[in-house]
Amino acid sequence: MGLDINAVQFLVAAQKRGVRLGRVIMLGRQSLHVFPGTMVSVLARNSVPPGKFTSAGPECAFAEPLFEALGATSIETLDNSDFEGARFVHDLNQPLPADWKEKFDAVFDGGTLEHVFNFPVALRNSMELLREGGRLFIQTCANNLCGHGFYQFTPELFYRALSPENGFEVERMIIHRIGPYGGWYEVADPKVIRSRVELITFTPMHLLVQARRISCRPIFEQMPQQSDYAAMWQDQKTSSMPPLKNPCLPGLTRLFNALRTGLEFYRRQSLGNRRCFRKTPREEG
Repeated sequence: MGLDINAVQFLVAAQKRGVRLGRVIMLGRQSLHVFPGTMVSVLARNSVPPGKFTSAGPECAFAEPLFEALGATSIETLDNSDFEGARFVHDLNQPLPADWKEKFDAVFDGGTLEHVFNFPVALRNSMELLREGGRLFIQTCANNLCGHGFYQFTPELFYRALSPENGFEVERMIIHRIGPYGGWYEVADPKVIRSRVELITFTPMHLLVQARRISCRPIFEQMPQQSDYAAMWQDQKTSSMPPLKNPCLPGLTRLFNALRTGLEFYRRQSLGNRRCFRKTPREEG
C-alpha cells in the first residue's frame, strides 16, 4: 500500500483544481514511494510548501507529510490491526460502526481495497466515511496484476458504483502504466459513450479515481448494473451480437477476415482508442 509519483501528482492536481482535503483518513497506513528530494521539487513546482520533506526525516517514508503539505487538518488511519498505530481498527469485510460514518473530508486508498475479499462492503465503507462534499481517492489495479490481490478492477465498476444513485459522482478517472514514465489517459464513462471501455496491454496498469459525495443517501440500495446490459434490458433487446455472415467463406477470405477482425479488436481495446481513452498531461510542473 502506498503512493507512487502518479498518486502524488494526482493529489497535487486535485488541489490545483480546488479540492481541500480537511480531515483525511487512509485505508491502511500509506507508504510514500517517492524520494524526499523529488517531493520537494514536485511541490515547489506547484507552489506548495515542501514542509517536512526538506529535512528528509524517517517520517517521509509515509504519506502523512504529503497530506499535511496539501492542507489536511488531521490524518487518521483505518486498518484491520493497530500494528502501525491505526486509531480506527476495523475489518473492512464488515459494515462500519454507525458513529464512524460521515466524519471525513477525504478518504485515500492506495492499494487496500483489492486485498479485501468482501469488496462491495469495503467500497461502501469507504464511501460512508465521507461527509457530503468529501472526496474519495483510489489508486488500484487495472490490467496485468493477476495475483497481486484478490481483484483487478475496471472503469465500469467505479463509474457505476460511484454514481448519483449512490450519492456520488466520478470527477476524474485516469489510467496509466505503472512507473514514472507512462502517459496519463482520461477514461470515458461506458454509459456516456454507450460502449464498453476495454483494454489490452502488455504492461501492468493502475487506475486513479477521484469521486465526490454529492449527497448522503443509502449506498447500494439498488445494486449497480453494467451499463450496456442495463441499456439492452431497457431497449428490450435480446442480443448485442451481430448476425453471423456466410460461414462457408473460402479459406483465404476467412483468413483475411480473421486478421482484419483481430486488428480491429485490438484497436478498440488499446490506449489508441480515443473514444475511450484521451491522453492528458499530468498537470503538475
